[in-house]
Amino acid sequence: MERVDFKQKWAQPVPVDRMQEAERFYTDVLKAACRAQERSGGLPIVQTCAVAGLGELYLLRHDPKSLVKAAALFNTALELCSQEDSENDVAAPEDDLSMLIDPEEEGRQGGGLLADYKRRLSPRREKCAAAFARLLQTWTRDAADIADMPEAHRPQIDASEEGGSSLESSESLASQGYAYLKDDEYPKAAFLLKKALAACGDKDAENRAKYSQDLGAALRKMGDVQQAVIHLKGALQERIQLNHEADEGDVATAQALALFGACLSAGGQFDLAHAYFEAAEETLPMYFDDDSDPDFSEGRKVNDLLRMASLAREGRTAEAGRIFANVDPSSPDLYRSLASQTYDRGMLMETIQFHEAASAFAPDNTSNQHNMACMYHARAQHARDAGNDDVYDEMVRLAEKNFQQAISQNRKDGIPGMGMGLLAEYGNFLCRTGRWADAVPVLRDVVARPKSAEDASGLIYNQMEMTTLLDEIKAEVKNAKDRSLPVSQRHFAYYLLTRALKETGEGEKAAETVREFQADVDSGDKPFSWSLIGYALRHAGRPEEASAAFMRAFDRERSSEGDLARQNFTACVVSSDLNKPDGPEGQQTYKPSEEEILDLD
Repeated sequence: MERVDFKQKWAQPVPVDRMQEAERFYTDVLKAACRAQERSGGLPIVQTCAVAGLGELYLLRHDPKSLVKAAALFNTALELCSQEDSENDVAAPEDDLSMLIDPEEEGRQGGGLLADYKRRLSPRREKCAAAFARLLQTWTRDAADIADMPEAHRPQIDASEEGGSSLESSESLASQGYAYLKDDEYPKAAFLLKKALAACGDKDAENRAKYSQDLGAALRKMGDVQQAVIHLKGALQERIQLNHEADEGDVATAQALALFGACLSAGGQFDLAHAYFEAAEETLPMYFDDDSDPDFSEGRKVNDLLRMASLAREGRTAEAGRIFANVDPSSPDLYRSLASQTYDRGMLMETIQFHEAASAFAPDNTSNQHNMACMYHARAQHARDAGNDDVYDEMVRLAEKNFQQAISQNRKDGIPGMGMGLLAEYGNFLCRTGRWADAVPVLRDVVARPKSAEDASGLIYNQMEMTTLLDEIKAEVKNAKDRSLPVSQRHFAYYLLTRALKETGEGEKAAETVREFQADVDSGDKPFSWSLIGYALRHAGRPEEASAAFMRAFDRERSSEGDLARQNFTACVVSSDLNKPDGPEGQQTYKPSEEEILDLD
């Protein structure tokens, strides 16, 4: 059998445009190695190679989250290398491991491949840690999102579970969960609230009720109605137990009843939902009479409107008309207006239901089809984050269907110029669902059109649609003061096209697209357009130019919060450092001084 130098064959730099393929490969190798170890002990070198390979992939990405993940993976690889010698040095049969490893090479390295990996990994981890430390110098936000990290590397969670009382642990987890809930990061909030609920003691009924109720609310926002009902039911049982000796209910019980009604409404059980809204009002009549909290009365009104919409769609317009006087239950404009109101309040499920009602009475309305597609896309991403593949697949199918109908109707109406925003968002949908190659011709159609005033007005993304965006743009929405981000549809398409070309391995075309993008942006464009150029340049492997674009974006944002532009600038500096040759400094790499970095403050 021919000897193979696997170090020489496999330990090569992974092309960035094939990172996803490489990540899947390393993940599959790691899973197979773990299964093999469970069965027969396996070889630590296989696991170490796979873990280290994943670390290198994350290190190539140069963004903050990936640096954290890379450091965690390098730590794991080092731990595998440091296992007991009795495990690491088990001799393999002559026709197995000994055939693959050159004994002379093993002797020169001293300790074999594991020792060699350990020597190599230590400086990689230190380089990663140093880059991340430098990044932190100009960061004001947390370095990593807990829920995005592997289960074994969530220090906030592990630390709180190992030490301190159960009450302290649950309250700490809940506090982190509520911080994510405030930012509409529902999957992360739900993850932490589940942890907090599990950490509650048997005697901590009040917190169990609170966490169950808020977890149910987060799950409802994600569109996971079934799980929301389960947790809200648990919250109601806890509330009833807490209040069984009281003469009347409390505000929290009324809130739980109202949320339960909202879940039933989202599931189409309007009559039963209406009964729960009435029960919520009856639970605390004095509380509702003084109008100190209008949420419940508004919730009941929304439920009545949804009942009306459902009856009207079934053809029972006379019955629907009796719910509200002087309202035409078959008017599509009514439901579009209601959808706009629930959209502004972040009520995704209700917005979808009103758009569906409007579509029933005006099936060829392009605007409504476009909005429905975007809402289905938002719900799909929430379902994916929650691990609900069936709902995700169904919502993606509905979003695709409505995007295609809207595009077809636009062409039929003969006004293609009015569809730039629609095409840009369809391109974003294709990119977000991993269909990069399909997105390229759609996005080319947008950027090929002459620049006009329509481009600048463009699109507006708020907190509810944040989940439909790629991570970089999602962070921009978070950074906006009012969580609302105006985006030039033309420049958004340029950015997405660069990403799509890069992901499909067309690096030269991506570089050409970036040059066109740079020429298209002028001083009159919004600051975010410069940030989009920065992101595009960074993906094109030009971090020095990207840092200049982010500096431009920051300069134009001095009257508002420029934290994200500063962070992106520093990330590009870190990227330049990581790409610097390890040998003699024969190449000059742009490296701003500390004064230049601090001047960003």
